[in-house]
Amino acid sequence: MNKIAAYLSPLLLSFIHAQTTLPEFDGVVNASEWSEAQQFSIKYEVQPGDNSPAPQKTTAYATYSSTDLYIGFVAEAEMSTLRSSIRNRDEGFQDDNVLIGFDTYGDGRYMIVLGANPEGNQMDIKILPTGGEDNYDVNFESKASKHPNAYHVELKIPFSNLQFKAAEEMKWKVVFARTTYTEDTRSQSINFPIDRNNPCIICQTPEEIILKNVKSKNRINLLPYVYGGLSGEKANTTFSYGKPQGTVGLSGLFDLNSMTSLEFALNPDFSQVEADVSQVTANTTFALFFPERRPYFNEGNEIINSNLNTVYTRTINDPLASIKLIHQGDKQRVYWLAAYDQSSPILIAGENGSTTGEGGKALSNIFSYQRTFKKGSYIGLLSTNRVFEGGGNGHVFGLNGLLRFAELYTLNFEFNKSLSVEPNADWIEGDEIIRGKSILLDGEKKQGDASLVSLKRNTRNWNTTLSYLQYSPNYNAPLGFVTQNRIRNIEFNHSYTYFPKKKEGLVQQLNVSLGSEFIFNYNQLRKYFDIYNDLFIQWKGNFRTGLNIYHVVNEEFAGFFGRNMTGINFFNGYNPSEKINIRAFVSFDESIRYDEDKPAVGNALFFGTFNNFQLSPKLSLNPSIRYSELRSKEDRNLYFKGYIGRVNINFQFNKNLSFRLIGEYNDFDQVFFIQPLLKWNPNPFTIFYIGGTNGYSRVEPTTNFGREDSQLYFKFQYLFDL
Repeated sequence: MNKIAAYLSPLLLSFIHAQTTLPEFDGVVNASEWSEAQQFSIKYEVQPGDNSPAPQKTTAYATYSSTDLYIGFVAEAEMSTLRSSIRNRDEGFQDDNVLIGFDTYGDGRYMIVLGANPEGNQMDIKILPTGGEDNYDVNFESKASKHPNAYHVELKIPFSNLQFKAAEEMKWKVVFARTTYTEDTRSQSINFPIDRNNPCIICQTPEEIILKNVKSKNRINLLPYVYGGLSGEKANTTFSYGKPQGTVGLSGLFDLNSMTSLEFALNPDFSQVEADVSQVTANTTFALFFPERRPYFNEGNEIINSNLNTVYTRTINDPLASIKLIHQGDKQRVYWLAAYDQSSPILIAGENGSTTGEGGKALSNIFSYQRTFKKGSYIGLLSTNRVFEGGGNGHVFGLNGLLRFAELYTLNFEFNKSLSVEPNADWIEGDEIIRGKSILLDGEKKQGDASLVSLKRNTRNWNTTLSYLQYSPNYNAPLGFVTQNRIRNIEFNHSYTYFPKKKEGLVQQLNVSLGSEFIFNYNQLRKYFDIYNDLFIQWKGNFRTGLNIYHVVNEEFAGFFGRNMTGINFFNGYNPSEKINIRAFVSFDESIRYDEDKPAVGNALFFGTFNNFQLSPKLSLNPSIRYSELRSKEDRNLYFKGYIGRVNINFQFNKNLSFRLIGEYNDFDQVFFIQPLLKWNPNPFTIFYIGGTNGYSRVEPTTNFGREDSQLYFKFQYLFDL
């Protein structure tokens, strides 16, 4: 017995050493410190290459303690051409970078991707089974260092900040990825060759990290904030400020276990640090979509994702209180959010346009349940409810799913039923009648339905999609973003992707597609029919070209018919170095003037450019301009013209502290604003900023500009991890 114990002792000590002796977390991947870690090699280029050898060697390591996962990268590089600047969080995707993706459940429901650029600036995102991306925030640590022939990155990721099914031994599917630039061409490589015949890319990785005896503590996070502001505006010819305003609030998160979290918010400040980029609204009859950026609403978005736009969390505008439950189980997942909103926006869909208004106080509820299967498949239920204080309500109940079968095919489906009782309120203006029901909020009862079925076939080179979508008259999604109803839509698209055998050629990748779209209303009138062709080319030298040519056989708007209208859209992107990133587009179209009183077909011109100039590793300049006009085809008289110009200047003192100055001029309304902001943001949730906005408009009858409104504000929000 003593001899057996003596023989086993070195093995036991080796096992204990592997679990307790961890690399020093300093951004330097020392080979001796990581010698007993799992090791991986990133050696397959998948973009623009087709599983060709990666242009540069990258080695990744994984080890862990009972509470944290440690990831190390050694990325060999030609350091003189390395792209790496000091940036805000999530802006390092445009640099050289390294990433790790986790599928903690192994069923392809999503993949959480974390990483950093060579400066240690963090990036995180969630990849969905459809291949789409979702905003996501994880509180983790990152450090980096540069060496003569490589850069190193180390990540320290608390297990408590990831959801998974706890077990004594776990096997997590992982993907290691690297983005680099070789001869000015952006290259993306991963640790395994992908099968392009398999539509679920995140399901394919053969690599796993094996975890034993992980002790993930349940998070208790509190996030108090204090906000103060001062506003002023011009009344007649006098500009004056009001009284200073201030407010406090609290939000937090509690883990019930490693799969379930509960969040709450009391009097939250959901104002956005980043101002929405203004959109060109001329000749638009439908409400415009702006993305959700508020962190509270990002967790669990993949569970409420809807191609019918059933959920749009920005409809919860100014909640006094909210609670949210997320459960990611082994075979099922649940999302539930409830909020008492003090100002609920109203969106009424129509056949030729939508109507918006600001509603009153309401109780809002979103619930989703999904039964999950392998390869990202699921079948689920989704419901949204809004009940207004003083009367009126709206509800949607739906069935949805994503099913993968026969290796190559993906079926998406959604079926919704809406029921509503309008409040008696003056929040909406308009005289439109839809199937005997007015759009005014006059207490009427309404119901409708919506459905979507989409079938996709994916192979290495060929991809085909056939989809059917419909929104019935009086269908309304109270917490969604549905701008048009009374339509049935059929669309077909077939595409081919070409991967050159030799990377030395001029063309690095090419995609061409052909498609057609039909839209009918509920009176069997064909409202729209087009045929289109898309072409995308990735050239050598990080130059990209996109071309779209379409022909509209007919389009109907408010009884007016436009026929045989052709359009050409052209896009170029050029990113030869870290200092220069230029994107420009131009469109020449024959388009309807969407004016119910005087509709007509005109010649449209739309062009613009979005650019980034990295003036130094800390200073960036982002100018953009968009110009749009529409002229009569008969006499060339202008129906409208104008442009929006915007400049964003950002100085990054370090990866946590920055100063930003935005200036924007809107020629359509002849107004402009200036918005300075000083921001300290050491993690995704702690933030301090102080800034302001000054708005100006033209003073008639002169050409001078006068200040119309002004705001000064500050906010301090700090994450307490208990």
